[in-house]
Amino acid sequence: MHSGSVPDTVQVAVRIRPLSTQELAGGHHNVIIQPNPAEPKLIARGAEEFTFTEVYGPTVSQAEVYDRSVRGVVLKLLQGFNVSILAYGQTGSGKTYTIGTSFDGRITNQTGILPRALLDIFDAVNAPPDGDGPSASYRVFCSFMELYQEHVYDLLSHRNRYERLLCIREDAEGVIVPGLTELAVSSAEETFRWLMHGANSRATAPTRMNKESNRSHTIFTIIIRSRQKTNVTNAEHVAISKLHFVDLAGSERAKKSRASGDRLRESIQINKGLLALGNVISALASSSGTSPTKSARATFVSYRDSKLTRLLQNSLGGNSITLMLACISPADYNIEETISTLRYAERALSIRNKPARTPPAAMSQSGSMAEVERLSKTVSELRTENDQLRRRIAAELKPAIEAGLAGGKNGRHLATQNRLLHGQLQSSIEESTRNELRASIAENALGRLEPLVLQELRAEYADVTATALLSGDELRIKCEEILLRYRTEYEALRQRPTAQHRSTLD
Repeated sequence: MHSGSVPDTVQVAVRIRPLSTQELAGGHHNVIIQPNPAEPKLIARGAEEFTFTEVYGPTVSQAEVYDRSVRGVVLKLLQGFNVSILAYGQTGSGKTYTIGTSFDGRITNQTGILPRALLDIFDAVNAPPDGDGPSASYRVFCSFMELYQEHVYDLLSHRNRYERLLCIREDAEGVIVPGLTELAVSSAEETFRWLMHGANSRATAPTRMNKESNRSHTIFTIIIRSRQKTNVTNAEHVAISKLHFVDLAGSERAKKSRASGDRLRESIQINKGLLALGNVISALASSSGTSPTKSARATFVSYRDSKLTRLLQNSLGGNSITLMLACISPADYNIEETISTLRYAERALSIRNKPARTPPAAMSQSGSMAEVERLSKTVSELRTENDQLRRRIAAELKPAIEAGLAGGKNGRHLATQNRLLHGQLQSSIEESTRNELRASIAENALGRLEPLVLQELRAEYADVTATALLSGDELRIKCEEILLRYRTEYEALRQRPTAQHRSTLD
Protein backbone atom coordinates (compact mmCIF):
# COMPACT_ATOMS: atom_id res chain seq x y z
CA MET A 1 0.00 0.00 0.00
CA HIS A 2 1.28 3.45 -0.88
CA SER A 3 2.22 5.39 2.25
CA GLY A 4 0.12 8.42 1.23
CA SER A 5 -3.14 6.60 0.47
CA VAL A 6 -5.83 5.58 2.93
CA PRO A 7 -7.74 2.50 1.66
CA ASP A 8 -11.45 2.35 2.43
CA THR A 9 -11.59 -1.42 1.92
CA VAL A 10 -9.85 -4.22 3.80
CA GLN A 11 -6.47 -4.95 2.22
CA VAL A 12 -5.62 -8.65 1.83
CA ALA A 13 -2.13 -10.08 1.37
CA VAL A 14 -1.80 -13.85 0.88
CA ARG A 15 1.35 -15.61 2.01
CA ILE A 16 2.19 -19.13 0.84
CA ARG A 17 4.43 -21.08 3.17
CA PRO A 18 6.94 -23.57 1.71
CA LEU A 19 6.33 -27.32 1.88
CA SER A 20 7.71 -28.73 5.12
CA THR A 21 10.35 -31.47 5.33
CA GLN A 22 7.69 -33.93 6.53
CA GLU A 23 5.39 -33.04 3.62
CA LEU A 24 8.18 -33.55 1.09
CA ALA A 25 9.16 -36.86 2.71
CA GLY A 26 5.50 -37.95 2.60
CA GLY A 27 5.31 -37.34 -1.16
CA HIS A 28 2.96 -34.35 -0.99
CA HIS A 29 3.11 -31.80 -3.79
CA ASN A 30 2.27 -28.13 -4.42
CA VAL A 31 -1.24 -27.40 -5.74
CA ILE A 32 -1.11 -23.57 -5.42
CA ILE A 33 0.47 -21.75 -8.36
CA GLN A 34 1.36 -18.08 -8.76
CA PRO A 35 1.55 -17.72 -12.58
CA ASN A 36 3.39 -14.41 -12.51
CA PRO A 37 5.31 -13.35 -9.35
CA ALA A 38 4.76 -9.71 -10.34
CA GLU A 39 0.95 -10.08 -10.22
CA PRO A 40 -1.16 -10.73 -7.08
CA LYS A 41 -2.95 -13.76 -8.57
CA LEU A 42 -3.19 -17.41 -7.55
CA ILE A 43 -4.49 -20.55 -9.19
CA ALA A 44 -5.64 -23.39 -6.94
CA ARG A 45 -5.99 -26.98 -8.15
CA GLY A 46 -5.21 -25.77 -11.66
CA ALA A 47 -8.65 -24.21 -12.09
CA GLU A 48 -9.84 -21.73 -9.45
CA GLU A 49 -8.32 -18.24 -9.75
CA PHE A 50 -8.03 -15.63 -6.98
CA THR A 51 -6.80 -12.00 -7.01
CA PHE A 52 -5.67 -10.08 -3.92
CA THR A 53 -3.87 -6.89 -2.91
CA GLU A 54 -0.55 -8.76 -2.67
CA VAL A 55 0.58 -12.38 -3.00
CA TYR A 56 3.84 -13.63 -1.48
CA GLY A 57 5.36 -16.91 -2.58
CA PRO A 58 7.30 -19.38 -0.40
CA THR A 59 10.66 -17.69 -1.04
CA VAL A 60 9.62 -14.15 -0.06
CA SER A 61 11.39 -12.90 3.09
CA GLN A 62 9.85 -11.47 6.26
CA ALA A 63 11.44 -8.09 5.48
CA GLU A 64 9.83 -7.93 2.03
CA VAL A 65 6.38 -8.76 3.42
CA TYR A 66 6.79 -6.00 6.00
CA ASP A 67 8.16 -3.40 3.58
CA ARG A 68 5.56 -3.97 0.87
CA SER A 69 2.38 -4.49 2.89
CA VAL A 70 2.83 -3.48 6.52
CA ARG A 71 5.12 -0.46 7.01
CA GLY A 72 2.77 1.93 5.19
CA VAL A 73 -0.27 1.07 7.33
CA VAL A 74 1.74 1.00 10.58
CA LEU A 75 2.94 4.57 10.09
CA LYS A 76 -0.68 5.71 9.64
CA LEU A 77 -0.92 5.19 13.41
CA LEU A 78 1.15 8.34 13.95
CA GLN A 79 -1.21 10.28 11.69
CA GLY A 80 -4.11 9.56 14.06
CA PHE A 81 -5.65 6.52 12.33
CA ASN A 82 -6.61 3.27 14.04
CA VAL A 83 -4.94 0.27 12.38
CA SER A 84 -5.64 -3.48 12.55
CA ILE A 85 -3.47 -6.28 11.17
CA LEU A 86 -4.98 -9.78 11.24
CA ALA A 87 -3.30 -13.13 10.51
CA TYR A 88 -5.87 -15.67 9.26
CA GLY A 89 -5.54 -19.28 8.12
CA GLN A 90 -5.51 -22.93 9.14
CA THR A 91 -3.27 -24.28 11.88
CA GLY A 92 0.36 -24.67 10.83
CA SER A 93 0.10 -22.19 7.94
CA GLY A 94 2.61 -19.68 9.37
CA LYS A 95 0.39 -17.04 11.05
CA THR A 96 2.37 -16.69 14.29
CA TYR A 97 5.65 -16.79 12.34
CA THR A 98 4.46 -13.96 10.08
CA ILE A 99 3.02 -11.79 12.88
CA GLY A 100 5.95 -12.45 15.23
CA THR A 101 4.15 -13.01 18.53
CA SER A 102 6.64 -15.81 19.31
CA PHE A 103 9.52 -13.30 19.17
CA ASP A 104 12.59 -14.35 21.21
CA GLY A 105 14.15 -10.91 21.62
CA ARG A 106 16.67 -11.13 18.76
CA ILE A 107 16.19 -9.25 15.48
CA THR A 108 17.09 -11.60 12.62
CA ASN A 109 15.94 -12.30 9.06
CA GLN A 110 13.22 -14.54 10.56
CA THR A 111 11.74 -11.80 12.78
CA GLY A 112 8.04 -11.19 12.17
CA ILE A 113 6.21 -7.97 11.38
CA LEU A 114 5.26 -7.01 14.96
CA PRO A 115 8.83 -6.44 16.26
CA ARG A 116 9.72 -4.67 12.99
CA ALA A 117 6.71 -2.38 13.42
CA LEU A 118 7.75 -1.53 16.99
CA LEU A 119 11.18 -0.46 15.78
CA ASP A 120 9.61 1.84 13.17
CA ILE A 121 7.08 3.27 15.63
CA PHE A 122 9.71 4.25 18.20
CA ASP A 123 12.03 5.60 15.50
CA ALA A 124 9.17 7.89 14.39
CA VAL A 125 8.13 8.81 17.94
CA ASN A 126 11.68 9.74 18.95
CA ALA A 127 12.53 11.56 15.71
CA PRO A 128 13.35 15.29 16.11
CA PRO A 129 10.43 17.55 15.09
CA ASP A 130 10.42 19.39 11.79
CA GLY A 131 11.43 23.00 12.13
CA ASP A 132 8.45 24.43 10.23
CA GLY A 133 5.70 22.01 11.30
CA PRO A 134 3.81 21.77 14.59
CA SER A 135 5.71 20.20 17.47
CA ALA A 136 4.34 16.89 18.75
CA SER A 137 5.05 14.71 21.77
CA TYR A 138 3.99 11.09 22.14
CA ARG A 139 3.30 8.61 24.92
CA VAL A 140 3.21 4.94 23.99
CA PHE A 141 1.34 2.16 25.81
CA CYS A 142 0.90 -1.55 25.13
CA SER A 143 -1.64 -4.22 26.09
CA PHE A 144 -1.89 -7.94 25.37
CA MET A 145 -5.05 -10.05 25.65
CA GLU A 146 -5.95 -13.64 24.89
CA LEU A 147 -9.30 -15.14 23.90
CA TYR A 148 -9.28 -18.76 25.08
CA GLN A 149 -12.46 -20.85 24.87
CA GLU A 150 -14.59 -17.68 24.75
CA HIS A 151 -12.88 -16.23 27.86
CA VAL A 152 -10.76 -13.05 27.72
CA TYR A 153 -7.50 -13.09 29.70
CA ASP A 154 -5.05 -10.25 30.42
CA LEU A 155 -1.61 -11.57 29.42
CA LEU A 156 0.29 -8.65 31.03
CA SER A 157 -1.31 -9.00 34.46
CA HIS A 158 0.79 -10.37 37.35
CA ARG A 159 -2.26 -12.10 38.85
CA ASN A 160 -3.00 -15.82 38.63
CA ARG A 161 -4.85 -17.28 35.66
CA TYR A 162 -8.33 -17.05 37.16
CA GLU A 163 -7.85 -13.43 38.31
CA ARG A 164 -6.77 -12.44 34.79
CA LEU A 165 -10.30 -13.03 33.47
CA LEU A 166 -11.88 -9.93 31.92
CA CYS A 167 -15.26 -9.05 30.48
CA ILE A 168 -16.26 -7.22 27.31
CA ARG A 169 -18.50 -4.16 27.37
CA GLU A 170 -19.76 -1.58 24.93
CA ASP A 171 -19.95 2.19 25.33
CA ALA A 172 -20.37 5.16 23.05
CA GLU A 173 -16.88 4.58 21.62
CA GLY A 174 -17.49 0.89 20.81
CA VAL A 175 -16.30 -2.36 22.38
CA ILE A 176 -14.01 -2.01 25.42
CA VAL A 177 -12.31 -4.42 27.84
CA PRO A 178 -12.43 -2.80 31.33
CA GLY A 179 -9.46 -3.58 33.57
CA LEU A 180 -7.11 -4.57 30.73
CA THR A 181 -3.52 -3.70 31.72
CA GLU A 182 -2.03 -0.88 29.62
CA LEU A 183 1.67 -0.37 30.30
CA ALA A 184 3.62 2.76 29.41
CA VAL A 185 6.66 1.88 27.30
CA SER A 186 9.50 4.14 26.24
CA SER A 187 11.46 1.99 23.76
CA ALA A 188 11.10 -0.91 21.37
CA GLU A 189 13.32 -3.04 23.63
CA GLU A 190 11.05 -2.49 26.63
CA THR A 191 8.01 -3.39 24.52
CA PHE A 192 9.80 -6.55 23.31
CA ARG A 193 10.13 -7.68 26.94
CA TRP A 194 6.41 -7.26 27.59
CA LEU A 195 5.58 -9.01 24.30
CA MET A 196 7.70 -12.01 25.31
CA HIS A 197 6.29 -11.95 28.86
CA GLY A 198 2.73 -12.11 27.55
CA ALA A 199 3.50 -14.69 24.85
CA ASN A 200 4.88 -17.04 27.52
CA SER A 201 1.47 -16.98 29.24
CA ARG A 202 -0.72 -17.78 26.23
CA ALA A 203 -2.29 -21.21 25.80
CA THR A 204 -0.24 -23.49 23.52
CA ALA A 205 -0.15 -27.26 23.03
CA PRO A 206 1.25 -29.74 20.51
CA THR A 207 -1.07 -31.32 17.94
CA ARG A 208 -0.48 -33.70 15.06
CA MET A 209 -0.56 -30.75 12.63
CA ASN A 210 1.54 -28.31 14.64
CA LYS A 211 3.94 -29.10 17.48
CA GLU A 212 3.53 -25.58 18.93
CA SER A 213 -0.11 -24.91 18.15
CA ASN A 214 -1.66 -21.76 19.63
CA ARG A 215 -4.93 -22.72 21.31
CA SER A 216 -6.21 -19.16 21.58
CA HIS A 217 -6.60 -15.90 19.66
CA THR A 218 -4.37 -13.04 20.84
CA ILE A 219 -4.46 -9.28 20.32
CA PHE A 220 -1.34 -7.19 21.01
CA THR A 221 -2.18 -3.48 20.98
CA ILE A 222 -0.04 -0.35 20.75
CA ILE A 223 -1.74 2.86 21.94
CA ILE A 224 -0.34 6.26 20.92
CA ARG A 225 -1.36 9.38 22.83
CA SER A 226 -0.08 12.38 20.91
CA ARG A 227 0.03 16.02 21.94
CA GLN A 228 0.51 18.57 19.20
CA LYS A 229 1.18 22.27 19.63
CA THR A 230 0.60 24.63 16.71
CA ASN A 231 3.18 27.34 16.08
CA VAL A 232 0.58 29.95 15.13
CA THR A 233 -1.86 29.84 18.08
CA ASN A 234 0.35 27.89 20.51
CA ALA A 235 -2.74 25.74 21.29
CA GLU A 236 -2.32 22.07 22.28
CA HIS A 237 -4.40 19.21 20.89
CA VAL A 238 -4.47 15.59 22.02
CA ALA A 239 -5.38 12.46 20.01
CA ILE A 240 -5.40 8.72 20.74
CA SER A 241 -4.86 6.05 18.07
CA LYS A 242 -4.44 2.27 18.33
CA LEU A 243 -2.67 -0.48 16.39
CA HIS A 244 -3.93 -4.05 16.87
CA PHE A 245 -1.91 -7.13 15.91
CA VAL A 246 -4.38 -10.04 15.83
CA ASP A 247 -2.91 -13.54 15.79
CA LEU A 248 -5.88 -15.84 15.20
CA ALA A 249 -5.74 -19.48 16.25
CA GLY A 250 -5.80 -21.76 13.22
CA SER A 251 -8.81 -23.72 12.10
CA GLU A 252 -8.33 -27.48 12.22
CA ARG A 253 -10.19 -30.69 11.54
CA ALA A 254 -10.34 -33.22 14.35
CA LYS A 255 -9.82 -36.03 11.83
CA LYS A 256 -6.46 -34.54 10.81
CA SER A 257 -5.26 -33.26 14.16
CA ARG A 258 -6.52 -36.37 16.01
CA ALA A 259 -7.36 -34.11 18.91
CA SER A 260 -9.08 -35.52 21.98
CA GLY A 261 -9.94 -34.35 25.50
CA ASP A 262 -8.84 -30.77 26.18
CA ARG A 263 -7.37 -30.37 22.69
CA LEU A 264 -10.68 -31.37 21.10
CA ARG A 265 -12.66 -28.93 23.29
CA GLU A 266 -10.19 -26.16 22.39
CA SER A 267 -10.52 -27.05 18.70
CA ILE A 268 -14.32 -26.85 18.87
CA GLN A 269 -14.22 -23.37 20.45
CA ILE A 270 -11.59 -22.16 17.96
CA ASN A 271 -13.66 -23.35 15.01
CA LYS A 272 -16.86 -21.82 16.44
CA GLY A 273 -15.16 -18.42 16.75
CA LEU A 274 -13.70 -18.64 13.25
CA LEU A 275 -17.09 -19.70 11.84
CA ALA A 276 -18.65 -16.60 13.41
CA LEU A 277 -15.82 -14.51 11.93
CA GLY A 278 -16.44 -16.06 8.50
CA ASN A 279 -20.14 -15.23 8.75
CA VAL A 280 -19.33 -11.62 9.64
CA ILE A 281 -16.93 -11.37 6.69
CA SER A 282 -19.59 -12.78 4.34
CA ALA A 283 -22.29 -10.45 5.68
CA LEU A 284 -20.07 -7.37 5.42
CA ALA A 285 -18.93 -8.31 1.92
CA SER A 286 -22.57 -8.73 0.84
CA SER A 287 -23.70 -5.49 2.46
CA SER A 288 -20.90 -3.53 0.76
CA GLY A 289 -22.63 -4.20 -2.55
CA THR A 290 -26.18 -3.97 -1.21
CA SER A 291 -28.51 -1.37 -2.65
CA PRO A 292 -30.26 1.09 -0.30
CA THR A 293 -33.64 -0.47 -1.13
CA LYS A 294 -32.76 -3.84 0.45
CA SER A 295 -34.12 -4.65 3.87
CA ALA A 296 -32.13 -4.29 7.11
CA ARG A 297 -32.38 -8.06 7.53
CA ALA A 298 -30.30 -8.56 4.38
CA THR A 299 -27.45 -6.40 5.76
CA PHE A 300 -27.55 -7.46 9.42
CA VAL A 301 -24.07 -8.36 10.74
CA SER A 302 -24.07 -10.76 13.70
CA TYR A 303 -21.05 -9.47 15.64
CA ARG A 304 -22.54 -10.80 18.90
CA ASP A 305 -22.29 -14.47 17.87
CA SER A 306 -18.77 -14.63 19.34
CA LYS A 307 -16.46 -12.60 21.56
CA LEU A 308 -13.91 -12.76 18.74
CA THR A 309 -16.17 -10.90 16.32
CA ARG A 310 -17.12 -8.38 19.01
CA LEU A 311 -13.44 -7.62 19.65
CA LEU A 312 -12.85 -7.25 15.89
CA GLN A 313 -15.94 -5.13 15.29
CA ASN A 314 -13.95 -1.94 14.70
CA SER A 315 -11.47 -3.75 12.44
CA LEU A 316 -14.15 -5.15 10.13
CA GLY A 317 -16.65 -2.52 9.04
CA GLY A 318 -15.47 0.14 11.54
CA ASN A 319 -13.17 3.16 11.31
CA SER A 320 -9.90 1.20 11.18
CA ILE A 321 -7.40 0.74 8.39
CA THR A 322 -7.32 -3.06 8.17
CA LEU A 323 -4.83 -5.46 6.62
CA MET A 324 -5.57 -9.19 6.55
CA LEU A 325 -2.62 -11.55 6.13
CA ALA A 326 -4.08 -14.81 4.82
CA CYS A 327 -1.54 -17.58 5.41
CA ILE A 328 -1.99 -20.79 3.43
CA SER A 329 -0.38 -24.20 2.96
CA PRO A 330 0.34 -25.21 -0.67
CA ALA A 331 0.27 -28.96 0.09
CA ASP A 332 -2.28 -31.14 -1.72
CA TYR A 333 -3.63 -32.75 1.48
CA ASN A 334 -4.52 -29.28 2.86
CA ILE A 335 -6.32 -28.10 -0.28
CA GLU A 336 -9.82 -27.93 1.24
CA GLU A 337 -8.67 -25.71 4.14
CA THR A 338 -6.58 -23.61 1.74
CA ILE A 339 -9.50 -23.04 -0.64
CA SER A 340 -11.72 -22.06 2.30
CA THR A 341 -9.13 -19.52 3.52
CA LEU A 342 -8.75 -18.04 0.03
CA ARG A 343 -12.50 -17.68 -0.44
CA TYR A 344 -12.98 -15.86 2.86
CA ALA A 345 -9.95 -13.68 2.13
CA GLU A 346 -11.38 -12.80 -1.28
CA ARG A 347 -14.68 -11.81 0.33
CA ALA A 348 -12.80 -9.65 2.86
CA LEU A 349 -11.50 -7.55 -0.06
CA SER A 350 -15.05 -6.26 -0.53
CA ILE A 351 -15.49 -5.07 3.07
CA ARG A 352 -15.69 -1.30 3.26
CA ASN A 353 -14.36 0.39 6.40
CA LYS A 354 -14.64 4.07 7.25
CA PRO A 355 -11.05 5.04 8.17
CA ALA A 356 -10.90 8.41 9.86
CA ARG A 357 -8.36 10.23 11.98
CA THR A 358 -9.13 10.36 15.67
CA PRO A 359 -10.40 13.93 16.21
CA PRO A 360 -7.64 15.93 17.95
CA ALA A 361 -9.29 17.60 20.93
CA ALA A 362 -8.19 20.96 22.31
CA MET A 363 -6.43 20.69 25.67
CA SER A 364 -8.62 21.75 28.62
CA GLN A 365 -7.46 24.85 30.46
CA SER A 366 -8.75 23.44 33.76
CA GLY A 367 -5.87 20.99 33.97
CA SER A 368 -8.13 17.92 33.94
CA MET A 369 -6.22 16.31 31.07
CA ALA A 370 -2.96 16.78 32.96
CA GLU A 371 -4.54 14.97 35.90
CA VAL A 372 -5.59 12.10 33.61
CA GLU A 373 -2.04 11.83 32.28
CA ARG A 374 -0.61 11.87 35.81
CA LEU A 375 -2.98 9.14 36.99
CA SER A 376 -2.20 7.00 33.95
CA LYS A 377 1.52 7.32 34.64
CA THR A 378 0.93 6.49 38.33
CA VAL A 379 -0.91 3.27 37.44
CA SER A 380 1.96 2.13 35.23
CA GLU A 381 4.63 3.00 37.82
CA LEU A 382 2.78 1.25 40.66
CA ARG A 383 2.28 -1.92 38.65
CA THR A 384 5.99 -1.98 37.78
CA GLU A 385 6.92 -1.44 41.43
CA ASN A 386 4.52 -4.21 42.47
CA ASP A 387 6.11 -6.61 40.01
CA GLN A 388 9.57 -5.80 41.41
CA LEU A 389 8.32 -6.48 44.97
CA ARG A 390 7.01 -9.89 43.98
CA ARG A 391 10.36 -10.81 42.43
CA ARG A 392 12.13 -9.67 45.60
CA ILE A 393 9.84 -11.84 47.75
CA ALA A 394 10.66 -14.86 45.62
CA ALA A 395 14.40 -14.13 45.89
CA GLU A 396 14.21 -13.76 49.70
CA LEU A 397 12.30 -17.02 50.11
CA LYS A 398 14.71 -19.06 48.01
CA PRO A 399 17.52 -19.41 50.64
CA ALA A 400 15.03 -20.46 53.33
CA ILE A 401 13.49 -23.08 51.08
CA GLU A 402 16.92 -24.45 50.13
CA ALA A 403 18.02 -24.50 53.80
CA GLY A 404 14.85 -26.35 54.78
CA LEU A 405 15.35 -28.92 52.05
CA ALA A 406 18.98 -29.44 53.08
CA GLY A 407 17.85 -30.37 56.62
CA GLY A 408 20.62 -28.60 58.57
CA LYS A 409 21.43 -29.56 62.19
CA ASN A 410 21.05 -26.14 63.71
CA GLY A 411 17.27 -26.17 64.10
CA ARG A 412 17.13 -23.16 66.43
CA HIS A 413 19.08 -21.00 63.99
CA LEU A 414 16.79 -22.07 61.15
CA ALA A 415 13.69 -21.33 63.24
CA THR A 416 15.01 -17.82 64.01
CA GLN A 417 15.86 -17.24 60.38
CA ASN A 418 12.45 -18.52 59.36
CA ARG A 419 10.69 -16.07 61.71
CA LEU A 420 12.77 -13.22 60.37
CA LEU A 421 12.00 -14.13 56.77
CA HIS A 422 8.34 -14.58 57.63
CA GLY A 423 8.23 -11.03 59.01
CA GLN A 424 9.97 -9.67 55.91
CA LEU A 425 7.59 -11.62 53.69
CA GLN A 426 4.56 -10.28 55.55
CA SER A 427 5.86 -6.73 55.23
CA SER A 428 6.58 -7.20 51.51
CA ILE A 429 3.14 -8.71 50.88
CA GLU A 430 1.47 -5.78 52.64
CA GLU A 431 3.52 -3.32 50.60
CA SER A 432 2.62 -5.20 47.42
CA THR A 433 -1.06 -5.18 48.37
CA ARG A 434 -0.86 -1.47 49.21
CA ASN A 435 0.65 -0.71 45.79
CA GLU A 436 -2.02 -2.77 44.06
CA LEU A 437 -4.76 -0.87 45.90
CA ARG A 438 -3.12 2.45 45.04
CA ALA A 439 -2.97 1.39 41.38
CA SER A 440 -6.60 0.34 41.49
CA ILE A 441 -7.67 3.66 43.05
CA ALA A 442 -5.71 5.62 40.44
CA GLU A 443 -7.08 3.47 37.64
CA ASN A 444 -10.67 3.95 38.81
CA ALA A 445 -10.15 7.71 39.02
CA LEU A 446 -8.65 7.70 35.54
CA GLY A 447 -11.57 5.69 34.18
CA ARG A 448 -14.10 8.12 35.65
CA LEU A 449 -12.24 11.30 34.72
CA GLU A 450 -11.32 10.48 31.15
CA PRO A 451 -14.87 10.36 29.70
CA LEU A 452 -15.69 13.68 31.40
CA VAL A 453 -12.54 15.36 30.10
CA LEU A 454 -12.94 13.97 26.59
CA GLN A 455 -16.54 15.18 26.60
CA GLU A 456 -15.34 18.74 27.13
CA LEU A 457 -12.50 18.38 24.64
CA ARG A 458 -14.70 16.97 21.89
CA ALA A 459 -17.24 19.70 22.52
CA GLU A 460 -14.55 22.31 21.87
CA TYR A 461 -13.32 20.47 18.79
CA ALA A 462 -16.62 19.57 17.17
CA ASP A 463 -18.35 22.86 18.08
CA VAL A 464 -21.55 21.05 19.06
CA THR A 465 -24.40 22.72 20.94
CA ALA A 466 -23.83 23.25 24.65
CA THR A 467 -27.30 22.00 25.55
CA ALA A 468 -26.32 18.34 25.00
CA LEU A 469 -23.22 18.48 27.21
CA LEU A 470 -22.17 19.55 30.68
CA SER A 471 -21.12 23.15 31.12
CA GLY A 472 -17.50 23.92 32.00
CA ASP A 473 -18.39 24.62 35.65
CA GLU A 474 -20.46 21.43 35.97
CA LEU A 475 -17.64 19.36 34.46
CA ARG A 476 -15.09 20.94 36.80
CA ILE A 477 -17.27 20.20 39.83
CA LYS A 478 -17.70 16.55 38.80
CA CYS A 479 -13.94 16.15 38.30
CA GLU A 480 -13.24 17.70 41.69
CA GLU A 481 -15.78 15.39 43.37
CA ILE A 482 -14.16 12.32 41.84
CA LEU A 483 -10.66 13.45 42.80
CA LEU A 484 -11.77 14.27 46.36
CA ARG A 485 -13.32 10.83 46.79
CA TYR A 486 -10.21 9.00 45.63
CA ARG A 487 -7.85 11.25 47.58
CA THR A 488 -9.88 10.40 50.71
CA GLU A 489 -9.57 6.68 49.94
CA TYR A 490 -5.87 7.08 49.32
CA GLU A 491 -5.28 8.91 52.61
CA ALA A 492 -7.23 6.23 54.49
CA LEU A 493 -5.05 3.62 52.83
CA ARG A 494 -1.87 5.42 53.86
CA GLN A 495 -2.97 5.56 57.50
CA ARG A 496 -3.59 1.80 57.77
CA PRO A 497 -1.07 0.23 60.19
CA THR A 498 1.48 -2.09 58.64
CA ALA A 499 2.76 -5.34 60.14
CA GLN A 500 5.81 -3.46 61.50
CA HIS A 501 3.63 -0.82 63.22
CA ARG A 502 1.40 -3.49 64.78
CA SER A 503 4.42 -5.37 66.19
CA THR A 504 5.64 -2.10 67.75
CA LEU A 505 2.26 -1.52 69.38
CA ASP A 506 2.25 -5.06 70.74
